Amino acid sequence: MALELDLIVQILLRERLRVAALASAITRDVHAADDIFQQVVLEALESRAQFRSPDHVLAWALRTARHRAVDCARSRRLHLLPDEILEALEARWAEPVGDSISDRGEALHGCLGQLTPSARELLQMRYAERLPVAEVAARLSRTVDAVYQMLSRIHRALRECVERKLPVGNGPPNAEGVRS
Repeated sequence: MALELDLIVQILLRERLRVAALASAITRDVHAADDIFQQVVLEALESRAQFRSPDHVLAWALRTARHRAVDCARSRRLHLLPDEILEALEARWAEPVGDSISDRGEALHGCLGQLTPSARELLQMRYAERLPVAEVAARLSRTVDAVYQMLSRIHRALRECVERKLPVGNGPPNAEGVRS
């Protein structure tokens, strides 16, 4: 029996980070990876009759994202990773990890929304636009050291916010490898 449409959508949204990460690793472009994820969702909805289990949806989504990402990379004339590396990436992302990745992603998303507009602008320039720190500093009329300090503070604030939002036992491992 085929899976319900709502369940397929829930699975894909829960696993968005994994699917997009695989696509991003191949295309080296987070925007292209987001586009690929959207294509995968649309294709999954059109092909929903073939899915028999949640694991099948994830495996199919990862394989489809990989193929779309390879096509995108080829069209941009990027040097592709060897097939054995792509197989290893796909296998690694297909491994069950519980809810920790999606929980951390949701927590991070919420924490990003709590940042000041200037902090979000700084992150946008540095990571979404991929500007070098020197260029970010010039745009903000700050020194390079000041930008690094601001980034460090933002990273620390995001880490602390995510850790507060996660249930006990789902935080990062400490020095002994034990989760908080």
